[in-house]
Amino acid sequence: MRRGLFIAAIVLTLAAGCGDDQPGTGELGSIGTSQDEAGLREAARAYLDAWSTGNTGIICGLLESRTAIEFAAKVHAPDCPAAVHVLYDRMSDQVRASFRDVQITEVKLQTSRSQGDVLVPSKVSVLGNDTSTDWSYKSGRWQIRERPRE
Repeated sequence: MRRGLFIAAIVLTLAAGCGDDQPGTGELGSIGTSQDEAGLREAARAYLDAWSTGNTGIICGLLESRTAIEFAAKVHAPDCPAAVHVLYDRMSDQVRASFRDVQITEVKLQTSRSQGDVLVPSKVSVLGNDTSTDWSYKSGRWQIRERPRE
């Protein structure tokens, strides 16, 4: 019994160390939970950074559920994480790294404080290929309302 557990632990350890260039998963934690400009800015920054590493947990967690479903359908994937893998695999290392360099120009909250816009200086494919992206505060977190583009 101990030997079986030991072997299982080795296999899991080796598996965890493999595929560093493949998309990963990560926890959302408290990213974007503050219903203010800082929370929206934090969510937008985390979303862009997650695309640079292919972090499906953060990317999909920061999409509204309807948006995640539309995104998966657009890239002919069964779900959001699979869709992220499809797009991530198409990106060059240079494109992936560029998402970390995108600067957020402005964050604007609507009067309802449950809607907001994030502005960047140039078009970004994973932000709907536009300079302004719509976000909403739902289920205790800022979420993007537009699907990533191919």
